[in-house]
Amino acid sequence: MFTYETITYRLLVACLCGALIGIERERHGRAAGLRTHFMVALGSATIMIMSLMILDLHKASANSSILRIDPGRIAAQVITGIGFLGAGAIIHTKRLISGLTTAACLWVAASIGLAAGMGHFFLAGMATVLSLFSLYLLKGFEHLIPKDRYHTIELTCHYHPQLLEVIENMMAAHQIKIISFGYSHDMENNLLVVTIEIRLTQTRLPQGLLDQLHEDNHILKVVWQ
Repeated sequence: MFTYETITYRLLVACLCGALIGIERERHGRAAGLRTHFMVALGSATIMIMSLMILDLHKASANSSILRIDPGRIAAQVITGIGFLGAGAIIHTKRLISGLTTAACLWVAASIGLAAGMGHFFLAGMATVLSLFSLYLLKGFEHLIPKDRYHTIELTCHYHPQLLEVIENMMAAHQIKIISFGYSHDMENNLLVVTIEIRLTQTRLPQGLLDQLHEDNHILKVVWQ
């Protein structure tokens, strides 16, 4: 039988493991970060504990009859079903994915409902308390975690052979990581349009880099987002 202490320890360990993974993802600016991983781990633990409880409750009768208990079947069906509902909460735009935490909340809510439905109110209550802790308290903690941010810079330039090397040196001088580097050459007007995907730990481009780009006589236009 599961004791209250066992349930608490298992839920806390699952939350801690999920949070640790989430912090790493948050640090790299991914859409599914700290709270999303926390909620997914919590929901998984809640459903798994409940499935094992079902097996525990019917173990005696299963040994003396044709009844066979599979602790994973109910949990598996719920997880599959709630996945479609969670997907509807996720919005994907050009540079932003939102709704992941909401989708995770729906998933956890399903596991809490299963726990309450089988009469194990302590498990449902503990999962609810930890979910509220994630939503109310961890939200403020997320802003304290340094994040990688991704930007696109588009430069319209007069063509000259060393231009790309000059731009790369500018980026390196400001310790900016280049993710991808592409260009198109307008031979008729002798213009080069350079598109650079970069990674930063700040919300804006360094002012020194912007000044250098604007001061370069070969660079006609600078657009970044």
